[in-house]
Amino acid sequence: AAIYSHLENDRRAVPYGTTFTITSLSRSGSTDAFGVSAYWQPTQRGWAPSISAGWGINQTTYSAKASNPALVSVSQSWSVGLQWDDAFLPGNILGMAVGEPTFATSLTSGAPPNDGNLIWEWWYRYQISDNVSITPGLFYLSRPLGADTPSGQSFAQLGGLVKTSFSF
Repeated sequence: AAIYSHLENDRRAVPYGTTFTITSLSRSGSTDAFGVSAYWQPTQRGWAPSISAGWGINQTTYSAKASNPALVSVSQSWSVGLQWDDAFLPGNILGMAVGEPTFATSLTSGAPPNDGNLIWEWWYRYQISDNVSITPGLFYLSRPLGADTPSGQSFAQLGGLVKTSFSF
């Protein structure tokens, strides 16, 4: 477990998350945080992927001057990743991950916020040579604004990139 103190406009307690949660946690207060993660890798490469998973929970209390019933009191995050080594050809890697960055699960009033945002990522690393690889990737955000999404509206984001790595 970890304890974070945060001041107005200081976002070190939670470096990423929904805009609703980040804005709330920028208020004066303290956060108790707990997280757990695990990783498993098969002994032999093949059809079974390596698996990584993580989950975290935060409990936040605010100073009297930052008290507001619409502030986040409990937030969580989670992720699961799969990676296949030697996918299709030796040296290539196929992977995917899904999760939710820090999102509000309870407000100081006790009300449940509607603050979820799934993030998906897929990639494939082509190992061109011992020193050069190209990795195209796609990512998808189901609800980037979380609870800040205007009522009756929704949108998603889809993006892509191509990373070229040189190692010498």
